[in-house]
Amino acid sequence: MVYLSKFPSRLSELMEEKEWKSEEVSQKLGIAGSAVRAWLRGEKLPSLKNIVLLADLFGCSLDFLAGRKENFEEVAARPLPAFYGRLRELMKERGVNRYALTRSGAVNDSRITRWAKGESPSLPSLCVLADSLNISLDYLVGRTDY
Repeated sequence: MVYLSKFPSRLSELMEEKEWKSEEVSQKLGIAGSAVRAWLRGEKLPSLKNIVLLADLFGCSLDFLAGRKENFEEVAARPLPAFYGRLRELMKERGVNRYALTRSGAVNDSRITRWAKGESPSLPSLCVLADSLNISLDYLVGRTDY
């Protein structure tokens, strides 16, 4: 996913606007400073939990932060539903069953099984799902109603 390569620069840009260093961001998120620095260098991508915390901290959409959208969109923080339950709701809403989702190549069945057991999806998996279902990342995880 080419747009995920924009994540480090988006994070850096948002931090510069607030005049925050990586240590300040890590303290605000309650994570190690090394994690934030690895994100800024493009060595790692944040987990679902951490990208939501980042988006909440900066008040932006996940799609902007992940590089899926070019324009900043303000999104307010709100409690998120369990991911697998949310995915099932969206699949039903979109008329897509598990077989169709795996057959399309969006995700493999074992990954869906892990999500059903409570594992969080990776950011690349979220992007593939959002693309496949033609929805925003924020809608996929329950941050927005659109």
